[in-house]
Amino acid sequence: MAAAMTKIRKSATLENYPCLWRWVTEFGTVEIGHCHQTRSFVRVLDGGGLIWKGRRSYASLDAALADAEAGVAKWMRDEFGITDA
Repeated sequence: MAAAMTKIRKSATLENYPCLWRWVTEFGTVEIGHCHQTRSFVRVLDGGGLIWKGRRSYASLDAALADAEAGVAKWMRDEFGITDA
């Protein structure tokens, strides 16, 4: 079991992805890496499971994170009415 995080500092990289930052600090997790089950490279999950999955591959990690950012932004807007991260 992973140790509980007491405080997370926002990195410069995550400042480019405000919805992902909000997601991982308030709602759930982001998984990066190939998954044979979902056939995706990046996935976003909450306590109930998968809420968004990306494509099988991307040209770069930044491209994968940008896609996840857009997916999470849409999901948060549709589900919670959140329009600003």
